[in-house]
Amino acid sequence: MDVFIASAFFTESSVIDELVQKGCHIRIVIRLGFPTLPAALEKLLKHNKVEARYFTSNSFHPKFYIFGDKKVLIGSANLTCSALLSNQEVMVSLNSSDSRFDELKSLFADYWEEASVLTKEAINNYRSIYNKFGKLDSLIKQLDDSVIDKLGDKNFSNISRGKKKVNRESIFQDTYYKSYQESVYAFRCIEETYITFERKISENSIPLRLEIDSFFSFVRDRHASTDIWKRQAVGWTNSQKANLKVLIDEWLTIHWKHFEDTIVPINYPLITQVFGSVQSIKSAPMHDIVEALCVLHSFHDRFRFYKGGLETLKTTFIDTNNEQKVKKTLCYLLYGKDDIVKRMSNCIHDSEYELNEFGPANVQELVGWINKENLPVINGRTTKVLRYFGFEVKQLGG
Repeated sequence: MDVFIASAFFTESSVIDELVQKGCHIRIVIRLGFPTLPAALEKLLKHNKVEARYFTSNSFHPKFYIFGDKKVLIGSANLTCSALLSNQEVMVSLNSSDSRFDELKSLFADYWEEASVLTKEAINNYRSIYNKFGKLDSLIKQLDDSVIDKLGDKNFSNISRGKKKVNRESIFQDTYYKSYQESVYAFRCIEETYITFERKISENSIPLRLEIDSFFSFVRDRHASTDIWKRQAVGWTNSQKANLKVLIDEWLTIHWKHFEDTIVPINYPLITQVFGSVQSIKSAPMHDIVEALCVLHSFHDRFRFYKGGLETLKTTFIDTNNEQKVKKTLCYLLYGKDDIVKRMSNCIHDSEYELNEFGPANVQELVGWINKENLPVINGRTTKVLRYFGFEVKQLGG
């Protein structure tokens, strides 16, 4: 069941834990401000089936809980220990037949669209402020102001009068966080089923996420070719799950030459050798860097747009990019201190890091190959296959 939660305050993560254990997929929008607990926020990010977003404005004050297409609870209770255990709260239950049910679903969709994605970086920034002011009730207003100063005034548009002007970087970054979050969630749903099967290749030889990436290649080539992927119904249904299991069975019984004979013994060792550390990137000649980038499906397959093919693509990348900037960007993307999704966004939209002939699909795919957070490869092929399985994700080129 899909559960949608809009709660101004959030301190009680055990409710989320219980819903996840029951197989629920949760989307939650909360406000960063007292008494919302940083520790409770951290627990949200540990669940693959939880997507979390936030506002910072103290005008964000709803409390409603939508349970699939069955009912909604709306009233005075936030998702806090006090609300659940000690406060006098009033909640009203509305069935899906009530006209207000669809209105509340639409309102949540509006909240979700405008809220910012909750990340480790946002939680760390919030914690530093919370620890400073959290025990001083008299300074709650100052805490709220500090959250807005640090994280920006994240407010739902009908709460404040007039539209705020947002700079180019924050517009693209916020949009990017949201679309990437949706793609990663969809991948986790596929992964959840995939791990119930035997591995094709052991984890010692290649990470699971890259085996699934090659499974996606198989699906795209054999079952979701041309525009078949576009014509599938939207929704992660039991029928889609059953189809996924059939295709995994088929995949595990065949020899996929590119994966087993090229990716595992050649490509994965090559890309980890060149991009496996900051030092290896800095010491690599441009020729080796480009050869390693050609491991990326989204980068390699762009050769068809170049007269002269792959060699022209390689030469163009080298000729149109400064070597030091290339190394700076790759070191930042793979090993920088910022949140990894922020780093990806900056490498796409920030001129300080943006490279020629290296677009969004290339950035996301490279991170899928080299990262400590176990993030998957997200490229144009990935998004088409995810759409084939019913997930409505933003499509990338490639």
